[in-house]
Amino acid sequence: ILEDLLPVPGTRFRFGLDPVLSVIPWAGAVVGSVFGAALLFDALRLRMPLPVLARMIGNWGLDALLGMIPYAGPLFDLAWRSNRKNLALLNRTIDNREQVHEASVLYWIVAVSSVVGVISLAMLTPLLIIAWLASLG
Repeated sequence: ILEDLLPVPGTRFRFGLDPVLSVIPWAGAVVGSVFGAALLFDALRLRMPLPVLARMIGNWGLDALLGMIPYAGPLFDLAWRSNRKNLALLNRTIDNREQVHEASVLYWIVAVSSVVGVISLAMLTPLLIIAWLASLG
């Protein structure tokens, strides 16, 4: 739904809600990022291997931060498609359950703090930029 909801007539290209939501400055990017973060929480629930989880966090974080740029954000969302990439990584791990090992306490500490930290950073970035801009004026 976020990236492949509607086809562009006469092409094989599809788009979804993520670039449409990104047209709304700041708020649209945040809403799209919250929906995309659901994949990260599914990855945690399934005990995704840390290198794969890190790649998913990178995909999501880049999309969240660059999606906040006015005018360029929706174009980036159309091109990057982080949710599609993360869903493919998630499905690959589901299909190959040998990748998933018993999760240790260290795994949970690293994984949960990474996901929560990146999500917090992405959500706080607009507020920090607004505060910085207000301090200039």
